[in-house]
Amino acid sequence: MSPFHGLTTNPMRRLPPFPGLVAFDAVLRHMSVTRAAAELGLTQSAVSHRLRALEEYFGVPLLERLNPGLRLTPPGERLARDVAPLLQTLAGLRETVSGERAARPFRIGVSSALLAWWLSPRLPDLAAAFPALTIEVTTWESRPWDGTPGSMPGEVDLALLWLPRETQSGCRCETPFPAESVFPVAAPLLRRSRQDGDWRRLPLLAKGQAADGIGNEWSWATWLGDDGRRPPALRFRDIGGALQAAQEGVGIVLARSLFVADALRRRRLTRLVRRGEMRPSSKIQVARWSDRADTVAPAMAAWLVAAAKTTLER
Repeated sequence: MSPFHGLTTNPMRRLPPFPGLVAFDAVLRHMSVTRAAAELGLTQSAVSHRLRALEEYFGVPLLERLNPGLRLTPPGERLARDVAPLLQTLAGLRETVSGERAARPFRIGVSSALLAWWLSPRLPDLAAAFPALTIEVTTWESRPWDGTPGSMPGEVDLALLWLPRETQSGCRCETPFPAESVFPVAAPLLRRSRQDGDWRRLPLLAKGQAADGIGNEWSWATWLGDDGRRPPALRFRDIGGALQAAQEGVGIVLARSLFVADALRRRRLTRLVRRGEMRPSSKIQVARWSDRADTVAPAMAAWLVAAAKTTLER
């Protein structure tokens, strides 16, 4: 009996162009045709040609060419959610066919606040997207890294770092998350407790040391003027504890947009200023992996960045 007995074949199957998928994945991770071309060892023209072939296959534009930069179209966003795990599955075929198993889990390093306020609910979907892996999550305190551009903290395969924008290395082993905003939030019941409606007189919560932090957007004085110079009711070592206290109605806190997106949607927290009053963060979340890493790390980074984009756009 033929070894292929029982396999269904379809002579009419039309698969998307694989070089186009690889080019799209590289452009997605870097959001730059130039950097994608450098990674793939191609010219920018060759990468653009592969992208056009992919768009012709699907019959829709996948990327908007801005000046400067790129932006995914809605069809491009849908494809982006599938490309990274697809390529990861293909990269794992050697282990699947040969019967080999990974020698150890794939380790992701994150802050405890990022894990609690954003990543944890998305871990089941992440594991489903990378079924060949055993994923191990390692948490650290707020300062796991010495700030050297391009370096990696600890024994992890993929590090999610909250960095000042100027310390981004721009290397091929790093991809940024979407830019975030900073704004004050409170528990809905606490806000309604002020009969005069002035949330600025509610108890202040703060994170870090009194002189800590990069960027005026994290200073209550920036938001409240002289009234913001009064001592906070409570100060927390990291933002995770401060957000938890705010959700319990203890006071108001300055929050990152990615961290509180779920809580705002579920009405556990409420934003205290209009959207136009939100301030851009001087820091940015970055996914970084070793320059010796295989395809798993950049594929997982692309998945996480796409998930963060979806979170912030809801």
